[in-house]
Amino acid sequence: MYICTHFNNEDMAVIGKIRKQSGLLIIIVGVALAAFVLGDFLNPGRQSRKVMNVGEVFGEEIPITEFNQKVEQNANIQKRNQQKENLDAGEMFKIKDQTWKKIIDDIIMGKEYEKLGILVSPDELFDLVQGDNPHPYISQNFRDQETQQYDPQLVRNYLNNLPELDMEAKQNWKLFETAIKDDRLSTKYKNLISKAYFMPDTLCYVDFMDKKIGADIRFVGYLYSKVSDTLVQVTDDEYLKYYEEKKYNYIQKATRDIDYVVFDVTPSATDRDKIKQDVFAVFEDFKNAQNVPVFVNMESDKRYDSTFFKQGELPVFMDSALFNSEVGTFFGPRMENDVWHIAKLMDIQFRPDSMKATHLLISYKNAMGAGNEIARSKEEAKKMADSLFNLVNSNPSKMEELAVQLSDDPSAAENSGDLGWFADGAMVYPFNQAVLEAGVNNITRAESVFGYHIIKVTGKKEPVKKVRVAIINREIKPSNATFQDKYADASRFAGEVQSLESFDTIAENMGLNVRTATYLDAMGSRIAGFDYPRPIIQWAHMENVKVGTVSPVFTFEDKYVVAIVTASREDGFSSPEDMDGSLRPLVKKFKKWDIVAEKMKDALNQTTDLYELANILGSRVDTMSNVYFSARTLVGGYGSEPKVIAAIMDAEENTVSGPVKGDNGAYIFIVDKKTPPNPGENHTIFRAQLINNFTSKVNNNSYLTTLEEEADIEDNRVMFY
Repeated sequence: MYICTHFNNEDMAVIGKIRKQSGLLIIIVGVALAAFVLGDFLNPGRQSRKVMNVGEVFGEEIPITEFNQKVEQNANIQKRNQQKENLDAGEMFKIKDQTWKKIIDDIIMGKEYEKLGILVSPDELFDLVQGDNPHPYISQNFRDQETQQYDPQLVRNYLNNLPELDMEAKQNWKLFETAIKDDRLSTKYKNLISKAYFMPDTLCYVDFMDKKIGADIRFVGYLYSKVSDTLVQVTDDEYLKYYEEKKYNYIQKATRDIDYVVFDVTPSATDRDKIKQDVFAVFEDFKNAQNVPVFVNMESDKRYDSTFFKQGELPVFMDSALFNSEVGTFFGPRMENDVWHIAKLMDIQFRPDSMKATHLLISYKNAMGAGNEIARSKEEAKKMADSLFNLVNSNPSKMEELAVQLSDDPSAAENSGDLGWFADGAMVYPFNQAVLEAGVNNITRAESVFGYHIIKVTGKKEPVKKVRVAIINREIKPSNATFQDKYADASRFAGEVQSLESFDTIAENMGLNVRTATYLDAMGSRIAGFDYPRPIIQWAHMENVKVGTVSPVFTFEDKYVVAIVTASREDGFSSPEDMDGSLRPLVKKFKKWDIVAEKMKDALNQTTDLYELANILGSRVDTMSNVYFSARTLVGGYGSEPKVIAAIMDAEENTVSGPVKGDNGAYIFIVDKKTPPNPGENHTIFRAQLINNFTSKVNNNSYLTTLEEEADIEDNRVMFY
């Protein structure tokens, strides 16, 4: 007996897997119904040009409409995977970011595949789906439920039935098939790069020897920090010369610095008094309420909860009072942590803390959780459930077998309908109540929003005292008037500020704390203290927003914010002014090299004995054993000195070398001994390690960074979200 006329249980399981996996196999490319096009609220002046494209790659435009279509196409996948109806702003931003990345990479890699002639033919795709050696996506998702082995017949059955499935299922299969094709294209491309890697044997041997030879050394170091800053002066010309030499190491993205003030909206004394009066009035009405659940749903911040609680599960301040009272007892009003609480003891029962059951679900079209493949009516489902109940009631041993064959609960195929132990109240109410009222090993049934359940009760814990309590909670929140007052304060502040200086002055006069956020990237999403600060960051990067521009009032859930731009950096080289604080000390440090080197040379003219040199220089002799080319640091607190390590590996044994210029100091050293690699070490193994390292980088898509740098990408996203 089958659930429907066209598909058996294994087909149904495959359909479920395809629905789930479609979102996992494809990089999610977005969630949003439309782009948020910034208007005058965020833009102090209209943009100088109307941008309709979210970006460009190799001159190929990405229209915002196309971006939105891709986003909308994947919204349902994301929601279904997370079993959510909606996504919060932070989640949406993250997915939009992934959308951009996926579109960019698809365009870039599409051109690479075309240029190199890499493709997946229709015959090859057919073989990947239905061939003897299918793609892992196929072999992983089309498995026999009992043996868990790949079953090619399941693939054929699914594809034969695909025309009869709904549009969503067809779209999911298309995405699933696209994922297979994309993965094969990527694999071919990666193999092409990996197989092209080659290192001649001679170069491999030289590199092997360089990295495997160890050195025992003694050295004398002199840190630049020992030279007083007063002995070194850096002129602007010297600084600018150094900046020009090094600026290519300091390419920056466009960023902004802002100062901002927060107007927190908290309940006023008037708000608190008003809420207290309301709560006491509700308490009097509560005493006379005829329909308590309806009354609670009308008056409480939280809906009525019919759960039975054991002692210790209620809030501490009401737990003992209600567990030692009679049914009908009222509690409160009591205020805890800015929430008013009132309660009524509705019932006392002795109930098991947890129960165990096996069930068989017969669902029907449009029932909660029913798959699209379920076409039976509610009447047909009831008739089928009644028949199965009679069968199981007369022969309980058939329960598990029938659950595997006929249950519309997807988990039944794996657990034979056994739900295991579950807490009292954890299941939907009719189901929970049916199990509660039936004896262990008895067969019972229930109707819920999911359909009709045939249930075998298989276990119950010892009953304990539990209570049902009707609780009304009223959180102390700011009133609309309080919000309006705070907004007026924020608006007045924004209107009075005319400059960076007045921002600080007016904030101080109003008792506001000025906060700072620095280096805000155009597509960043973090400012301390905010769950989702994108509106502020977007505004700061608008075309007409300059240093000194004051923002409009930004509205958040419980606060208003006003910001001012304090610094602006554009894409390209960091300016000499921005780098002054970090580069000028480096210039000064390396000018100290001249002083230290001269001092070391004078000492070397007197002696070549390291201990005597250390005494003259006011330093010490340090030793290191088995120093390799791959090392980075020197002992004795000298820190990272890769240039000095390189000089050591290049030096002759038993020769005084130096002074050598390091990043942190100057050095004189002697290589006492160099140790060749162990005879058992083979440079061919070393070659294999190099190849494996390269292949690993390729498999991690490291090539994409280089391709993106060459793609002439224009990013206009900040204008839309």
